[in-house]
Amino acid sequence: MPPKFKRHLNDDEVTGSVKFGRRNLLEEDSDEEEDFFLRGPSGPRFGPRNDKIRHVQNQVDEVIDVMQENITKVIERGERLDDLQDKSESLSDNATAFSNRAKQLRRQMWWRGCKV
Repeated sequence: MPPKFKRHLNDDEVTGSVKFGRRNLLEEDSDEEEDFFLRGPSGPRFGPRNDKIRHVQNQVDEVIDVMQENITKVIERGERLDDLQDKSESLSDNATAFSNRAKQLRRQMWWRGCKV
């Protein structure tokens, strides 16, 4: 775009900008619902509503603790399963080696029997 057409606009000049719209909403008289969504909660910190929130937060914290314990147990179980798999593979290898050695020994004994 050529420089003569470039112009930097401020938020005050652009009526559709987000900052302009929010500023207008905050400056005008508005009801409590709009204030809540624009500024956040401003009510008292304690009361029946906050007790419910605190209760739900405690339940969420308990669930988080239980899930963390479950994840730890799953990881430990996975480690034990890996160890068990390694041991079973080792046992299988040893069983195969024993079987092969037993066949060799049987053949040796058969040849000894034939020679005698």
